[in-house]
Amino acid sequence: MQQVSSVQNSIIKMAASLHQKKNRQKTGLFLIEGRKSVEDALDYGLKITHIFLNKSTGEDMEKLPKNLIYLVNEKVLKKISTTDSPCEILAVAKQTEYKINDLMKDENPLIIILENIKDPGNLGTIIRTAKAAAASGIILTEDTADIFNPKTVRASAANLWKIPIIYLDNTKNLRQKLLKYRDFQFISTVVSYENTKNYFEVNYKTPSVIIFGSEAEGISEGLLDQSDFSVKIPMQAEVESLNLSVSAGIILYEAFLQRRL
Repeated sequence: MQQVSSVQNSIIKMAASLHQKKNRQKTGLFLIEGRKSVEDALDYGLKITHIFLNKSTGEDMEKLPKNLIYLVNEKVLKKISTTDSPCEILAVAKQTEYKINDLMKDENPLIIILENIKDPGNLGTIIRTAKAAAASGIILTEDTADIFNPKTVRASAANLWKIPIIYLDNTKNLRQKLLKYRDFQFISTVVSYENTKNYFEVNYKTPSVIIFGSEAEGISEGLLDQSDFSVKIPMQAEVESLNLSVSAGIILYEAFLQRRL
């Protein structure tokens, strides 16, 4: 356990630099904010390198590894934190890397593809929902937000490290890549499209890949062409669309219920 009071300390500078994507990519590290998330990451076995604790609050340290703790003041916490009101505890952790094989460990996989999702909060919420709905893994296109963005980490509510997530820089032959592992059905989610089924009319009990696109642009033609069919969520005519994370939750829980029942 050490005490640090200067924002110019090299370790504090390193932690604060993780606000930026380029530094997260360079170091392979990311920030976790809040006691619940930090303790959950430790319990899960995530590799934690540093823990920063507000020395003036008297936070319980019993569950924390003493050799990783840095007692800091509020000024230092504000330097590291990505929120206006810093948490009393923050940590630096190593990023977990997965491969496509890690998404195939379930006998009957349910895989989500997220294309061009720019909002890190939406992304984190979908990750949280995907884990809750027992999805096997998530595939992100390279133009999707960084999963280690602090907003994504917070929105995932300590679920970021509990589900395999990979980025693919080329989705041109994605269908062929995945069909090598299972006989998947490929489902696109759209607002309106020819031959579109209602989401609840689909059998999700077989190996399934569900594709979600951005709210602004939807799913690209390249991925639509790889789909077996499309589904929509029926809604009143006055409503143009739903928030992406809400749409994902509705469809994923239909799949979850069918698979459990």
